[in-house]
Amino acid sequence: MTAYTLLDEEQLKKKPSYKPWCIVGISLAAAAVAGYFIFAYQHMESDEDALLDVNATIPLRSINFTVPTQEQLYFVDLDRYPIEDNLMQAFQKNTADLVKKVTIDKLLRLQHKGQHIVPWADHWLSKDSDSANATTFSCENQPLPYPILRHLATEYFPLKNADSFYDEEQKSGFNYDSPTLLLPFATHPKLVQGTQLCIRILVPFQNVGKDDIHRLLYRPYPQNNAQLTSPWWDTMMTSLRDVHTNASIPVHMQPWSGHRNLRQRARELNHVNNQIPEWTRLREDELYERERTHIYEAQITLPHEGSWELSSLLEFVEARYNFEYGPVSPYKPIQIPVFPTGLEYINISSNSQQEKKPIKTDQEILQEHLALPLCKGFKNPGRWLPFPKNSSLSSEAKDASTQLAGLTRDGKYWAPYSCRLRHLSYEQFNRCASKKYARGMNLYGDSNIRRSIKKFLSHGQWCKGWENHIINPLLPENQKPVINSTYLLQRRDEPTSSSSSPPSLPSPPVDDGVYHSPQEYRYSEEAQTRNCYCEDYSEVHWNKTWFDPVARRFNMVYSNNETQAAALGVTEWDDKPVNGSTTALHINDTFAVSSYKWDGLTYLNNPGWDTAVPSSPREVDIAIFSLGNWDAAFAELEPFLKDVDRLIRQIKEFYDLSKTKIIYRTAQYYCCRIDTSGRTRQVSGPRLDSFEQQVQSRFQTELKAEVWDTYSLGESKTWDEKTIGITCPSNHVPADQVDIENQILMNGLCNF
Repeated sequence: MTAYTLLDEEQLKKKPSYKPWCIVGISLAAAAVAGYFIFAYQHMESDEDALLDVNATIPLRSINFTVPTQEQLYFVDLDRYPIEDNLMQAFQKNTADLVKKVTIDKLLRLQHKGQHIVPWADHWLSKDSDSANATTFSCENQPLPYPILRHLATEYFPLKNADSFYDEEQKSGFNYDSPTLLLPFATHPKLVQGTQLCIRILVPFQNVGKDDIHRLLYRPYPQNNAQLTSPWWDTMMTSLRDVHTNASIPVHMQPWSGHRNLRQRARELNHVNNQIPEWTRLREDELYERERTHIYEAQITLPHEGSWELSSLLEFVEARYNFEYGPVSPYKPIQIPVFPTGLEYINISSNSQQEKKPIKTDQEILQEHLALPLCKGFKNPGRWLPFPKNSSLSSEAKDASTQLAGLTRDGKYWAPYSCRLRHLSYEQFNRCASKKYARGMNLYGDSNIRRSIKKFLSHGQWCKGWENHIINPLLPENQKPVINSTYLLQRRDEPTSSSSSPPSLPSPPVDDGVYHSPQEYRYSEEAQTRNCYCEDYSEVHWNKTWFDPVARRFNMVYSNNETQAAALGVTEWDDKPVNGSTTALHINDTFAVSSYKWDGLTYLNNPGWDTAVPSSPREVDIAIFSLGNWDAAFAELEPFLKDVDRLIRQIKEFYDLSKTKIIYRTAQYYCCRIDTSGRTRQVSGPRLDSFEQQVQSRFQTELKAEVWDTYSLGESKTWDEKTIGITCPSNHVPADQVDIENQILMNGLCNF
């Protein structure tokens, strides 16, 4: 491909490397080709030494263009520049225009050698801030900057240009060797609520497994690799955090859509046989794409006004999260720098034309939330918000706290965006369930279901106020994960969560610790603190006749006693009076529950998991299934999904789905570590995500199941809040969060 100069005749005379007869020759050649010029770029030691040779033949394959300063038509020989040629074939939309723009810009720089070099961000990122609208910064309207696109092409296409005309200068201002979170603008534009913002993350090949004999075993799951969905080769934890409330919104990155174009073009250039099965070509793609740069993207709909921090941790590279194919590898997160530097804080304004209002107080945010309608269903996206601290003792604040589903030990409440969860007492739920779901409920799950049951049986008393008995930090300093900040220009420490270093308290006096019913639960010894935030299968003082935590099958009744039933009086779930009669007091608040404790659908079940459904009560109103936690730790994905399909067939055959509501309880969010306990669970966050996405989709599609979303509660926490659970290999959430998980279930069943 031939690139053309914009140098006119007078300027050429000024170049000492050209003799007068060259100028005459160029003029004659120009006349001979009737009004167009073709110049071939020859690279010497640097661009400043570029020579311009006359080529009087129009290339057979070329693109042409004109420039505002000259009338002649210029051609680019595509056979000399196969990188640009194949980019235009792989990415047809606007790519030829980009090549023309790059060519003209480069020639202008050669013409004006002393001119000021425009910074990379100003040159390639959007500066159209004044006229920006809601979709200006969307992924569709913000193509990948051409230098990055070309960098990918040089890695994926087995080609070389005839010269270095299109090569980017070494000191371009963008570091292709560093993981980078790329914003679409060069400077802060005016951003308003509802704007679509495209962010991209570039991950170059890290070669972290260069000395690992297992390095080639790690790979994405076949479906993710074929469909180019996450988790792919690299995984990251990306979030948008409200600086004022500390609310964290997860951002889910997916492989950049252009990777499909790169893959297809690379296959063609490498002469991959298109007659062989697709799965064999995908196998070759794995080997080819493993050691190349990958791009990930997400489109964020900007939330409410305020100051927000965008951040991302690179958690695993080279598919080393997938412990199904290779051994468990260390968790070594890397802080990904934001480019342009300094733009990680995003200021969002209201889309209202009114004058800028002061930042809302926690009290105002709470009142706005309480004005929302009640939530329906079990899956309502939200975030954690702080309960007003300064008014915690006021009667108004106490009244507000009773309207919320609950508060964590850190003083936060779960706030769905479009609705609110009300606080339902366990006594109220027993009344609701006995009236609306009189046939009872079946539960199938692991220790997370067990902890939920303990809360129901004890009417919320199990581990109530457990945080008041914390003596030592839940996460010692020497066990905190270390974030690699090598790529950052300056490290900025995050605020430390108050819960990570609780004040030391003297050990309370110890008595015999005996209590006679779950509702009489009380704290009497230090071991109970561990039970409340981690293992509880062998909890001291818990009577197994109430509920045996290790029994496979256990039948029980959630109920109110006469005093509790009388205190409730007439509720919204009681039968309405007819013809002016009064409603008789309902004192039979009983709800039958049959629990089956399984270890997922793994080999650890004895008897096998497939005996669970057939051995359950058939005529029930609710059946809840919890999967994923054990499965992602001990199973392989494909065999697991076949077992899920078997389970779904069992459910269809056993239950009358027109009468029994099927609910799928999500797996617990897993983060920030690998398992180093004696159980050596083969689990990572991305691996669990793969299991969770597949099983949730199957339950919704095949059974029309509703999703009891507990996963989002963990995913929406800040980094400091997430890491508190590192010392619990079982990945349990503390008892205060179990209460809120139960509130989501109770609201979903009892709000009409």
